[in-house]
Amino acid sequence: MTLGKIIEGWEISGQVQESVEVCVIGSGAGGAVVAKELSELGHSVVLLEEGARWTKENYPKNPMEVFRKMYRDGGATICLGRPPIMMPIGKALGGTTKVNSGTCLRTPAKVLRRWRREFGIEGVEPEQIKPYLERVEKIVEARPVSKEVMGRNNEKFLEGAKKLGYSCGALIRNANQLCAGCGTCTLGCPTDGKRSTDLNYIPLAVNFGAKIYCNTRAEKILVKQGQVVGVEGTIFKPGDKKEKYRIKVSCPILVLCAGAIHTPVLLMKNRLANSSGEVGKNLRIHPGIRVSALFDEEINGHLGVPQAGYVDEFADEGIMLEGVFVIPFLTAPGLPYFGEKHKELMFHYRNLSAFGAMIFDESKGRVKIGPQGLPLIFYQLSKEDVKKASKAIAYASEIWLSAGAKRVFPSVSWMPELSSIREVRALLQRGLKPGELEMMAFHPMGTCRMGAEKQSSVVNPYGESWDIKNLFIADASIFPTCLGVNPMESIMAFATRTAHYLHQTKLAGLV
Repeated sequence: MTLGKIIEGWEISGQVQESVEVCVIGSGAGGAVVAKELSELGHSVVLLEEGARWTKENYPKNPMEVFRKMYRDGGATICLGRPPIMMPIGKALGGTTKVNSGTCLRTPAKVLRRWRREFGIEGVEPEQIKPYLERVEKIVEARPVSKEVMGRNNEKFLEGAKKLGYSCGALIRNANQLCAGCGTCTLGCPTDGKRSTDLNYIPLAVNFGAKIYCNTRAEKILVKQGQVVGVEGTIFKPGDKKEKYRIKVSCPILVLCAGAIHTPVLLMKNRLANSSGEVGKNLRIHPGIRVSALFDEEINGHLGVPQAGYVDEFADEGIMLEGVFVIPFLTAPGLPYFGEKHKELMFHYRNLSAFGAMIFDESKGRVKIGPQGLPLIFYQLSKEDVKKASKAIAYASEIWLSAGAKRVFPSVSWMPELSSIREVRALLQRGLKPGELEMMAFHPMGTCRMGAEKQSSVVNPYGESWDIKNLFIADASIFPTCLGVNPMESIMAFATRTAHYLHQTKLAGLV
């Protein structure tokens, strides 16, 4: 078996042509898994990744540079609507797994059963998906966050939840013993303790013969007589906007894993796979609110795993609470006030805590092609989801007060802070409007949803386009609804399932 390799843009000096059985677009939770699984099964694979290769030896030197180089849009991708919602997306070898918190949660059984019941999707019963989830967990070294790296921020919130009798605990992450709890997961892990796909699936794929092209943007999907025959794109030289080269990959199988924003945009640019009219629609994002608190004591929330604890007491109400604490320049915009009052809060940074409240959204957004061919994202919170957000803020605020917080900052425009249960009840009683919320999101899903019928979905239950033969999708865009949990592990499990389906059907007899 010939070893594969990772090829960076600076290594290329001319046009590139490849001919393989499978080409994969994207190296995150979907693409890296497909590349590894198929190359391990003996198939020739080329993967194209638009982002650069970053390691602990060459990470950008400061947070601003990280956001500029390792995120799309400098980390400022935004969903337009009321309220506008910031949604950071990774752009690097490893995709968003390189800059997320690493949380690994299984696809809820009730979600899988809903897909079977409402969308007629076969083969997704909990017992059928479980082996794929277990396979993923083994490879990414999933384990609960240990007390040593939990951090006082998460401990404090869980203490408050336990006082109230709420179900809570330590989250499971893709992290091994190298995790030092340094609190910089979103800036790239400096110890390689967080096992993003560039540290497990990508090296395994390379060992099994896959070729990985970084700094390479897929642009044109080649189709002949209704069937995929290849893809063309551009290889960029890092740091040199002028020097670039074309790449053409001939392949009978193409798997799109560019994420729920860029996969539909690529299809729309190529005017493919949209006979249903559903490409780019049905966007779900798990809208979230950061609820911060100030204590008399030092918390030092920047020390420890940022997303280490959870409260799932309210899951049946469509609400999940998870840890979230960030470095000062990201903390500041999420706190209220201006001038001296804001300065005073930031002066007490060591006494601050924060937790996130995520809702299971039924609201549906849409992705379109905007100026210069860039994604244009629209998302409007429904009345029901606003009610969920109001409850989520109230629950998180109540827990902080139970934990001993003196001041709570609920990310609501007309109530910059509160300090009593009476004020929490007043917030709930008045209710909220979408424009009064300061929200964020990290989990785009659903824009190329799978289904049992061609008229209402983009791909079949195994991710193949209804319109274009051998064009597959294996990222979060195929999920028919939101998951209600962080989607990384589900994406990886369904990508594993798609890869094995390809091996057993389309690629059968080629090894």
